[in-house]
Amino acid sequence: MSEKRDSPRIDDLSDRQPLTKVISDINKRFNNKLNERRENGLLIQHNLEYGLGSENALRELLAEVLPLKYGVGKGKIVSSNGNLSNHLDVIIFDKLNYPTFYTDENRNLIVPIESVYCVIEVKVRTDSGVLKKAFEGLESVSNIAGVTVKSTNELVDYRPPKLVVFSFQDERSLETIKENFCRLSDEFQREWSFSRYSEKSPGHERDNGHQYLVSSVYILGLGQVYSMLDGSVAIGRWGEHTFSMLISSLLSDLNHIDLGKYTSTSYVHWLGAGIREIYER
Repeated sequence: MSEKRDSPRIDDLSDRQPLTKVISDINKRFNNKLNERRENGLLIQHNLEYGLGSENALRELLAEVLPLKYGVGKGKIVSSNGNLSNHLDVIIFDKLNYPTFYTDENRNLIVPIESVYCVIEVKVRTDSGVLKKAFEGLESVSNIAGVTVKSTNELVDYRPPKLVVFSFQDERSLETIKENFCRLSDEFQREWSFSRYSEKSPGHERDNGHQYLVSSVYILGLGQVYSMLDGSVAIGRWGEHTFSMLISSLLSDLNHIDLGKYTSTSYVHWLGAGIREIYER
């Protein structure tokens, strides 16, 4: 009897297709998922729900793609002295080694700043005004974040969390968005960037001294404006590959960040104060 062979695969990601075609199909699936989930908010024709649908779409897809050690949620970030950020659309955090202090019925979280790898503000559509509001929201994270280097790469200094804006649409060119990004970066100044060449890196000599609150602005289907390790600003014309480039960048950065171990005593005072307040009422 002849040996039975495996049945030929008939799905559109079969082994017979070239890698470039497979990657293209994956990107199309990502984009279709994002747009389909976002459009669900339009069914009731409510701008708020449309925006929430966009946020949910990105969170759900990030949760599907990122390794399980990374939590993906929404809510607020707290420092050990009790300072809170604004409400944030997407928080990527270490869910294995750090606690979640609070979760409500709508799955809003409160997590410690030390556990946070990345924060993403999500916009249905961006223009100069909307982008400024996104910067304002992310500034509330920067105000409670430390400047400690937490990097496993001796050539690059990483100071988490990474702050990102993701937009589903922007009618402007990437050149115009870059100009807007640079103006806002000058307006929302701070003394450090998320990632920078370390003093051990040959690239450190090229550092131009400019620092950035926001690391990147992604426009789905268009591309990215982002700060480089030497302080310059670049444009990535990724087109349909934009979401995949976001994932690729996240995985690369997260892999080189060491958040360290959680120290429970650092939040005892803040948590205890809240408990005393409850019992005193």
